[in-house]
Order: sequence, then C-alpha cells, then structure tokens
Amino acid sequence: MGRRAESELRPQNPTTPWRRLVPLIAVCVALFAAFIGGAWAGRPSFELTRIDPPTLNHHPAYAQVTTVRGNARFVFVAGQVDRPIDYEHRSNRCQHDDWYGQYLGTMENVRRGLEAAGATWQDVVFIRRYITDWRAWRAMTREHGASFPDYWEGQRPPPSTMVQVVGLSEPCQLIEIDVFAMVEDDAATP
Repeated sequence: MGRRAESELRPQNPTTPWRRLVPLIAVCVALFAAFIGGAWAGRPSFELTRIDPPTLNHHPAYAQVTTVRGNARFVFVAGQVDRPIDYEHRSNRCQHDDWYGQYLGTMENVRRGLEAAGATWQDVVFIRRYITDWRAWRAMTREHGASFPDYWEGQRPPPSTMVQVVGLSEPCQLIEIDVFAMVEDDAATP
C-alpha cells in the first residue's frame, strides 16, 4: 500500500461535523422554549398517564408505561435503604433485620426524599428495587402482601424494575429502592 498524501489524511472542512448538529440544536432549543413558555403562560403543568398496552402483559403490581405531558420538574430520589436518620457512615446499621421491616423502612426513607422535593407517591413515574434474595422477597410479599401500605392510593403503581443483586453497600441491607418523579414546575419549591 502506498503512502497517502498529507492532505488526504486531514479533514477538508473541520466545521462540517458542527454543521450536521445545527438542526438538532435548533430542535432542542425549540422544545426547551416551548416547555418553558408553557410554564410561564400559566397552562396546566403536566398530565401523568399510566398505560397497560394490549401488546404487553398486564402485570398486577405496576403499569407497564407512564407518559408525562406538559411542564414539570424532574425529581430523582437516590437509592434508599432501611437506614436510620442518625446513621453514621460505615456503621453497618439497619433499622430492621427482616424483609418486611426493611421494606417499610426503605419506603419511608423514599417518602422523605420525595417530600423534601415537594413530591408525593402519586408523582412517582418510575420505581426500581434492588433485592438480595428473590425467594425471600417473594415469601415476604406472600406473607405480608395484604398488609402493604397503599402508597398509590388505589391508583395503578408506576412502571418498575426489580433486580436481584449479590449484595448492597452494607451486609445488613436486603433491599434498596430509587424512584423518579415529576412535579408541577413551581419556582417556590426546591
């Protein structure tokens, strides 16, 4: 193979890749402006719809899809565990040593996170659970399922994912939960 001339190795027009991005940037700016403009115009903030399409299985524990339309603020609550408020880093303390107690303690910590951002369970659009033992989780839900608090107040729970993991950040932890929520975009709320 012969050597290529140096001019063949250099791009002919170094601005060409940026030119391809201009339409995408324009669309992003337009969507952002429409989103912000709707909030300033006093329109209803957003509509949250949970859907179980006929093309997916109907799961009794959650909706398969959530859509959000309108002006809203995203809330992301980091993975919470059954950790007391006075927890000291690396103290390996959980409030409960059983699955049901840890589930309730974890959900309470998630609720506190939502509340700090001005959100409630009804604003949650996605929930993810990390568990350390699928069989123990199933046994706990069979035993206590009827006594689970109704976090969703009779509504379909949002889409969710459950993942079994080898372990969590501390040996005593059995479950970790993180959630995504959408709330009305109100400048008065943090």
